[in-house]
Amino acid sequence: MHTQSELLSIYDRNREELVRFSLSIVGDMAAAEDVLQEAWMKFVRVALSQKIDEPLAYLRTIVRTLSIDARRRTQRESARVVADPAALMTVPDRDNPGPERAAIARDELTLLRAAVAELPERTKRALTLYWQEGKTLREVAAALDVSLGQAHALVKDGLEHCRQRLNRSTHIH
Repeated sequence: MHTQSELLSIYDRNREELVRFSLSIVGDMAAAEDVLQEAWMKFVRVALSQKIDEPLAYLRTIVRTLSIDARRRTQRESARVVADPAALMTVPDRDNPGPERAAIARDELTLLRAAVAELPERTKRALTLYWQEGKTLREVAAALDVSLGQAHALVKDGLEHCRQRLNRSTHIH
């Protein structure tokens, strides 16, 4: 098994290369960042529970697999729209959602605010900088005076907490 600090060190040293690698496959920086975040969560889950002989190679494999999956998903979605141009007409008008969608969005926003309020102050600040202010993880790290890996972990923990709270609340109703 590996320690979290070992894993963060591997991530910190190789993050830029991993993003470029994912970007070369998915072709979109936002998608590459999403892939890297998902890869990190999968990597940590496995690496904290078992010994991995080549952790960087394992992380690269996860990034490659998730990048290919993301590219295929994007291609399928694009093909679906081209195959059925009428599908464009059924996309909900985001500027004028129906009353039901607006009510759901209000409820979700209330739940989300409550979930964020439950977070430790540093995690809340990291999430606010990243999510609401659109800062990069590097900028979050600088603002909080923490390493890039720590900033990533804070944002990931905050997002995961919010996701769990929203999922728990939607399953109750």
